[in-house]
Amino acid sequence: MFERVVVLGAGVAGLAASWAAAQRGAQLRLFDGGVGASCLNPGAIDDRPWDEVARSLEVLGQSAKAGPLPDAVRVFVNDLGAWALPEAGQRLMRLCTVSGRVRVARGADRGLLDLSRLSRGARVLVPRVGRAEWNADLLAKGLTHDAFSQSLGMTFEAVDADLLKHGHEGRVSPADLALAHDDPERRSWLCARLGEVLQRAGRADALLLGPWLGLDTAKAPDVSERLGLPVGEALDQVGTVAGLRFEAARERLLGTLDLAIEPARATRVHRDGAELLVDLDHGERVVTDAVVLATGGLVAGGIIYDPPERDATTGLAPSGRAPFMLSVEVPDAVLQARGRPLRVVGSMQGPSLDESAWPIDADPGLLEAVGVRTDGLTIGPQIFCAGDVVADKPRTTLQAAYLGLIAGAAAAGEPGAIAS
Repeated sequence: MFERVVVLGAGVAGLAASWAAAQRGAQLRLFDGGVGASCLNPGAIDDRPWDEVARSLEVLGQSAKAGPLPDAVRVFVNDLGAWALPEAGQRLMRLCTVSGRVRVARGADRGLLDLSRLSRGARVLVPRVGRAEWNADLLAKGLTHDAFSQSLGMTFEAVDADLLKHGHEGRVSPADLALAHDDPERRSWLCARLGEVLQRAGRADALLLGPWLGLDTAKAPDVSERLGLPVGEALDQVGTVAGLRFEAARERLLGTLDLAIEPARATRVHRDGAELLVDLDHGERVVTDAVVLATGGLVAGGIIYDPPERDATTGLAPSGRAPFMLSVEVPDAVLQARGRPLRVVGSMQGPSLDESAWPIDADPGLLEAVGVRTDGLTIGPQIFCAGDVVADKPRTTLQAAYLGLIAGAAAAGEPGAIAS
């Protein structure tokens, strides 16, 4: 068993790795250099890329059922307490996006409205709220004309509502409005206003709101119970309330492990005999037995896009080289994409991103595939990696959790402890 474990990165993968290592008695230090993809997630939780799932369902004509998840993932998600995940065999979730479309998902932040729970012909009310990011009329029109809604005869209707208690609430951020609804008295006030909406509207099967129902935890389940029908939020853009709820849930889970995030960025991992040394950007050198690299991909800065022209001045770059680099210097780490190590590019201007970067059909695109080549999840002796930094793995939340659990168990000296 490796007694000392350092985890670099505190997104879903790093959190899962820390949780798994802590379960096995490791002495942990968890470092995080800043906000990454996990904290920017708007609330949809996937195991496979959702667009691939949607295309498969359309082509094969199959019903949208949830597949099984490893037991360790289920236990970790339950301990985190931030997400709702249908059981295997149940219907996949259907989420309303703020762009007026319905999107399939394996799970979601507990505050989001799940249309799969509603019956055929359901009527969903969308309150008009005087906020710049919320146009209830356009949203209701778009959702009603979505193919999923039309297949079930589901309709969305914009209705008048008085849900802002103070004048400035039309201008504050969604996070500030969500924070207000952490207060039980304010939620009671909101429920009274929504009750008035329901009385005026007649029959309603659900209420769809913006990302305003709680910041510390999602309060939509509480509002739903009080009103006696499903109430939930639309899936917003990146970097909003659901990511802040994940951060709050992460803080609570780490508290149960007696562990805190140390704000620092690792610059180098290197060896001193059987021990590993981790150099941090503020000058500290940490001695450890094992390292989990969970620094994220391009979104989080774990992988850096560094094309040759970056070194050019007034002319061409001085030489060709691989256009990506790892943010941490790690022995034995090699970047690859699509199953091949990254080579020196043929052009002094880097790769042609217009041709290679973006997903086309089953090809995830270079920017989604690039990462560290691993043997399993091992880079070298006692060095493991997980999450979006791993090459050629789906960039999804549940995949990051699963890889983190495997890496954390292996770092604590129990490789193979997490069953697939």
